[in-house]
Amino acid sequence: MKSTFNFLTVAFLNLIFVCAKAQSITCDDFCLTDVRMDNSTPYLMYVTLFFSGDNDDFINYPWISEVINDQGDTVGVGTWDFFGQFGNTSNDYAVTVDFDTLPDNFNATMVFHYDTSVCLLSFPCSMTGIEIPNENHQFSIYPNPFTSETTLHLERPLNYYTIKMFDLRGLLVKQIDAQSGYDITLNRDGLGPGLYFVEISEGKKRIGMCKVILSENF
Repeated sequence: MKSTFNFLTVAFLNLIFVCAKAQSITCDDFCLTDVRMDNSTPYLMYVTLFFSGDNDDFINYPWISEVINDQGDTVGVGTWDFFGQFGNTSNDYAVTVDFDTLPDNFNATMVFHYDTSVCLLSFPCSMTGIEIPNENHQFSIYPNPFTSETTLHLERPLNYYTIKMFDLRGLLVKQIDAQSGYDITLNRDGLGPGLYFVEISEGKKRIGMCKVILSENF
């Protein structure tokens, strides 16, 4: 009986340890290190993803669902066909793209899924990933694309909210802090044209994210 108790205790503690390690994995643990076209299959691109965790770390059901170019257009989609990936390894993920030759100086943001998390990862790798929250709060942004300013409208007012804008490298380029409101105005304030990601937080809780395109014409 004592040996059985000790075995169950050790197994339980190991389970807690594994769960704790899994919860510590973040989007910053992933890096897109390479892209290449398949020589035998048209419009098929392979994306190499490095997972920088420990050797005993593991993520379930990883896949790349979307490839977004600098202009904010979706130029590739993937399918869920990979079982998992261990830490400190690289794996290739297949994506069907709109081109048959890799563009020069290719830059993109890719939507990467694993377990119940979703990350926005940039290529070339910036080692700064953005996690997309699971909550589905309704909001809209118009106009999008925009030239000088745009308005983000929420279905419910926020208290003590923070708006952050990130560029394709995952770097914070703008932050707005306010107490309440339905509508938030975003202006270019010297930002260059391209694709940006807007994150909305209420207090310490991140509640939503969307993409916005800043046009060259202004």
